[in-house]
Amino acid sequence: MTKKKCSYCGSTWNPEKDHIKAKSKGGKTTTNACQSCNRSKSNDSVLSWLRRLKKNKEYRWTRIKDYQKGKRNEIASKVRKVANEK
Repeated sequence: MTKKKCSYCGSTWNPEKDHIKAKSKGGKTTTNACQSCNRSKSNDSVLSWLRRLKKNKEYRWTRIKDYQKGKRNEIASKVRKVANEK
């Protein structure tokens, strides 16, 4: 049996369901997220959460950026967008 991985950083630690768009803002689509990513994202949009991580949480930002490198999905696209911002 394969362990569920976090869609953001690839961790298999305490996987939870995360609403990509916050449930409080009408989001229905879910993805797997480790407890750390899910709790830190809270009800932020993915873009605003990634921007906050890039500015304030270097370790988590680096994990996410490295895990998404070379991937072709919506999350990876947003990671590249934030990575290229000045």
